[in-house]
Amino acid sequence: MTKIKWIGTVVLVLFVLLAVGGPMVARFGPIAFDGERLSAPSTVHWLGTNSLGQDIFSQWAYGARNTLLIGLLVSLLSTGLSGMLGLAAGYSKRLDPVINGIANVLLVIPSLLLMLLVAAFTGGGAIQLVLTLGLLSWPGYMRLIRASVLSLKEREFVKAAQLFQAKPVYILRKHLLPFIGPLLRTKFIMSFRQAVTMEAGLSFLGLGDPNQATWGKMLEQAFQQNETWMTSVWQWTVLPPALSLLLVTVGLALLGESARSGAEAGGFVGSEQPSGRFNRKAAKPAQAETEYSPDAPVAAIGLSVAYGERNVLQPATFTAADGSVTAVLGESGSGKTTLARALYGLLPRSTVQGEAFIGRKRIYGGANRMRRWHDAAFIFQDPRQSFNPLLTIDQQFREAMQGRNRASASAAVKRKEATQALREVQLEERVLDCYPHQLSGGMLSRVAIAMSLVNKPSVLIADEPTGALDPIVKREILELLAAKVREHRMTLFLITHDIRSALHVADAIMVLKEGQLVEHAPREKWLDSPKAPYSRELQGSLRQINR
Repeated sequence: MTKIKWIGTVVLVLFVLLAVGGPMVARFGPIAFDGERLSAPSTVHWLGTNSLGQDIFSQWAYGARNTLLIGLLVSLLSTGLSGMLGLAAGYSKRLDPVINGIANVLLVIPSLLLMLLVAAFTGGGAIQLVLTLGLLSWPGYMRLIRASVLSLKEREFVKAAQLFQAKPVYILRKHLLPFIGPLLRTKFIMSFRQAVTMEAGLSFLGLGDPNQATWGKMLEQAFQQNETWMTSVWQWTVLPPALSLLLVTVGLALLGESARSGAEAGGFVGSEQPSGRFNRKAAKPAQAETEYSPDAPVAAIGLSVAYGERNVLQPATFTAADGSVTAVLGESGSGKTTLARALYGLLPRSTVQGEAFIGRKRIYGGANRMRRWHDAAFIFQDPRQSFNPLLTIDQQFREAMQGRNRASASAAVKRKEATQALREVQLEERVLDCYPHQLSGGMLSRVAIAMSLVNKPSVLIADEPTGALDPIVKREILELLAAKVREHRMTLFLITHDIRSALHVADAIMVLKEGQLVEHAPREKWLDSPKAPYSRELQGSLRQINR
């Protein structure tokens, strides 16, 4: 648990204890007139009394119960509506226009004015307040959830479930709902905070339930009396409810910030997640020397990745020589993509331990840091996901060529360089005027290679660059990539499942299993005398394929 989340949790737990246990120890009822008006705190009235002789502590404790209960109910209603309607709108084409239409109407209605009208005409009862706040606050996050579902339902695992004749409710519950969990948690916390402040505001304006003690009602009563600010009465009539509202909203804000940070950094980056669980203490990497800068173009020293308490990549130390091709092998979920992204600096620093160097430059920290796309380039798995569908190939080449004294170069000069890069991968100049959707998968793979080579980087990392291609085109693309890497004296890190293709182009082999680097050796040595049992299994599977 992070420090921010710990502080927010402690604050809220204290007020929950007040809401649950406070009324049990209170000596007086929250609306009973059992004391003298405006009496100071004493052993009888622990926080004094208000202008009506009511016990402040009783009102404070019962107010905590009512205020937090209203916030909880509003959060449950609003979050439930956002989640269910967002899932339905994103998954069902029939329901999408209807739900979106209702959301659009509610978004343009002035919510505060409507709540004031409802509270004025209904007497400000708790049930009416919960229903009004809950029914008016769901559209915003519903749209975020809908957008996520629209993207998720196109994923392969959802398509497979549909082919298996799974019912929509099952798909929504099993395949889509887990992905929107972080959004729902954030929505719940934000709705809680909004409901607490809105209830306090309405009660302060005199629109709350007069028979229910709330913190807003306490402030209303205090501010109606002239004595509040002319004497020391404000110290026990204003401070308890005002500080309580402040602390509760701050505590919820801290939890909300922690939830958003967890949603950003806690999820797995990339397409692979190691299936095994590792001991965090055992996986702690050795500390590298601060000023150490290896001579190799690619180097890692105790490089490891952990998300929370789960280690995804155990400490790995390796180097790669100039102009070499290193193939990274391993089953799905072994951590190959995580290793590549950590090496390229695509992961948050908080998740990475150890050191990584590319082109003799430190990836994480340090003044002399690697410049992406110039010192090193990265080819992602799916070429269609690597290009902006709204920009032409020419525009995206020009973006890639920014820097290295090219910012002031004319469009004609950049187009000439892009054309030359495309010709190196056997593509014509007309491709520059196309949008990504107008090209096939093989052509996009070639464009990705050309774009990665246009700046002549010293290092190239390719994460399954041919995974979606047929075997013939795959072999052609890999041979082309290896040839260009050797021609330009680059260092290539090739992540692949295809052992045969890897052996065809690679100079060295790295093998990962369950997040651990089990072997790193030259190709001939790996073939002749593999050390790791898993390497022998891979070679055995290759021999069976060849038969």
